[in-house]
This record gives sequence, structure tokens and C-alpha cells, in this order.
Amino acid sequence: MVERTTLTVNSPASGTRRYAMRSMNFSKDNLSVQWQYVKRNLSDMGVVYGFDDFELQAHRVIQKLIQSSVYEEFALQIGAKRYEHAPSRLDERQGLYQRSFTTTFGVSRINIPRLRKNNVKIHYSLFKKYQRRQKKLDNMVVLSMLLGLSVRKQRKFFKSFIGDAVSHTTASRLLKNLEDGLQEYRTKPIEDKYKYLLIDGLWIHVKDADKLKDKVILFVLGITKDNKKEIIAFKLAKGETEEEVTALLNDLYRRGLEGKYLKLIASDGAKGIRAAINTVYPYAKWQLCYVHKMRNLSKNIRYKLRHRSKMTKQASNIYKAESRAHAIVRFNAFCLKWQDIEPHAINCFKKDFHETLHYYDFADDKNLISSTNHLERYLEEVRRRIKIQSYFKNERSLNLWVYGIINVLQQEQQPDVMPKHIVAIIRDPKYKSVQLS
Repeated sequence: MVERTTLTVNSPASGTRRYAMRSMNFSKDNLSVQWQYVKRNLSDMGVVYGFDDFELQAHRVIQKLIQSSVYEEFALQIGAKRYEHAPSRLDERQGLYQRSFTTTFGVSRINIPRLRKNNVKIHYSLFKKYQRRQKKLDNMVVLSMLLGLSVRKQRKFFKSFIGDAVSHTTASRLLKNLEDGLQEYRTKPIEDKYKYLLIDGLWIHVKDADKLKDKVILFVLGITKDNKKEIIAFKLAKGETEEEVTALLNDLYRRGLEGKYLKLIASDGAKGIRAAINTVYPYAKWQLCYVHKMRNLSKNIRYKLRHRSKMTKQASNIYKAESRAHAIVRFNAFCLKWQDIEPHAINCFKKDFHETLHYYDFADDKNLISSTNHLERYLEEVRRRIKIQSYFKNERSLNLWVYGIINVLQQEQQPDVMPKHIVAIIRDPKYKSVQLS
């Protein structure tokens, strides 16, 4: 039996209205049903008007853009527009055939022009030959399976939302492609182009011989000479030990990252990571992440309610100094003020403090390397997306899942470069007239 409650809404237009509410069941089999329920109630309550009309109009705009792009690219590649008499014409149009293309907005039916003489090979920028789905949708299908949805359930799920789904054969092929991609990612040569590396770990639960064990995924983020950030490696390990981190860094070195341009490596204060860096890349400076240093200070403050707010604020000002010399002056003043009041916290803060200041040697890039925050943002996204998994059944599923997430995140970081003719289509007043207001 579903428990029901009542929501009262006061609206100037319609007065006081009461809406029956029920507890939501967001199980895998019930998502599409609940989504329809949410849309209907939002529309009834005046929060969203014409939700289905919005989706339909958005789908029409996308279909119009794809269709306009196809016609424009066809004309460009045969050297003449339709009915145009031009000496540069390479072929002629002879009718149309229809093909479907599925995006996250739904299925679009696109008219593709036929060639009369087949003198030209036509290439379309929005999709490849025989491609039937947007790449983003393929990623969603794979991630849904990594989440634990069976092929049957993911077909039902996507059919309900966008009116299309992939077959069992296609789903298996997509998963196989992910496995092949992971293997290539782990073995391909690495270009020796990185000036900085950030290393950090993310702890998770993995099932090993019917027992849940805490393990850490070690991540390495590389920053290139033009400040491009890339996750270049990850490895499941028993801990942040010297042996585990050395094995990871040695693998990077063997694959080509010899460190010719490597200036600095940033990490937390784990002894194993520091020792491994000294072994594999002894000439790169080690930057102790100041954010981890601040967390450690906060954790060791004895009288937290009384002192933590003031101490953390004053300590953070140390790292805002314009130069290393000014930072050291602020550090000495801070320690002098709090040494007798919070001796344990100050003694911990003093340890390796000078290792947190190496970023001052690279003034132009100090915001990139003063901490591991740029890597932490990736880890936060990975953590958020795997939060729904209480644990992983085995290392294979974990590695595929993490690689899949990294793939998606790296793609999201890439700027979308639209072909010029598509930009022109969007800027066309006739096209703008059908867009959503």
C-alpha cells in the first residue's frame, strides 16, 4: 500500500489547492513511470507548463539543425547548391533516402540526398557512415550497464525516455569496446610532454574472495606545457605504499614519460608517494599539497569550537602571501601566536611546512600546482558517480567503471568545436525563428 500525504499550494491565480502526494519508488524498473508522474504533477502545480511541448519543440529544433547541416554539407562537397548551374559542380542530387539518428532528445528521421554519378564521397560532420546514435547516448548505455542494469532493463529504460534503445548485440559490443579502450589506455605510449604531475588516491570498497576490502585507486593527472589537464593513469592498489606508487610511476616511465620537461610533482603527505617520487623522478621538485596540510591542522586542533575557525583562517592567509619570504614571515608569526595554546596542532603544522612552498618557484602556474585540487575535482566527480555503488563485485567491474567515468569526464572537458557551416545555420534568422523562446 502506498502512503499518501497532502501538499497545500497557495496560488494568486487559482487560490488554495491541495495535491495528493505519495512516496516515490525510484527502483530501476520504475524510473520511467515515476518520471511521467513528476512531469504531470509539476505541470498541474504550475511549476512547469507544457513539459511535453517543451521536449517536443526541443526535439524538432535538434532535428532541424541536423537536417540543415546535412543539406549544407552535401552542397559544399559536390560544389553547388540545389538547382545551381556551376562549373565547379562535381555531381548531382538524385532523390533522397531516410535514415534514423538517435540523440539524447530522441529519434530523428533525417533525409539524406543520393548522388546521381557517385563521383564524390560525402562525409557528414555530425555523424559517421552507418552511425545511428549520438556518441553521448552510447556512453549513457554503457554507464547504465556498469550501474548494474541488465540489457533488458536498459532497453526498457531508454525506450521509455527517448523512444529508442540498443539491442543485446550492440550493448555487448559497446561494453567490449570499453574493455578494448581500457586495455589501450593502460598500454599505449605516453608522450613526454608534461611539466607537472598531481598524484592522489580515492578509497573504495571492493569484494575480494567474498570479503569486502578497502582499497585505494591511485590517480595521476598530467599538466602539459599549454596547461591542458589529463588523467594519464589510474591503478587499484592496496594502499598508498612506496611499492604500489613506485610500480605505477615506473609504468609511466616505461611507456615514455621520462620526465624531460617535468618540473614538479604535487601530492599529499603520504610517505610512500614521496619515496616513490624520489626513486622514479628524483630531479622533479615535490610539492606537499597545502590543502591537505590545512586539513591536517584542522584535525589536530584540540579546542575545535574555540580555536578552529580563527586558526584555519589565519593559516590560509599564509598561502596567500605574494612571495615565499612573506609566507615564511606569516608562518613564523602564526606559530608564535598559537604554539603555547595549541602545541600539538602547531607541531604537526611545522612538519614539512617548507615543502608546501615550492609553488612559489613557478609564479605563473602557482594556482595549478600549490595543491592537488585540480585532480581532486576529478576525484569528486568519480566519487559522486560511484556513490550509488556500495561496493564493486570485482576488480574488473571497478576498472571498467572508473575508465568509463574518466572517458566521459575527459570528453566533457573538451571544447565543442562546431563546423563553420553549422554555426552559420544556427545564426540564420530562419533557423532562430523556430528555436525555443
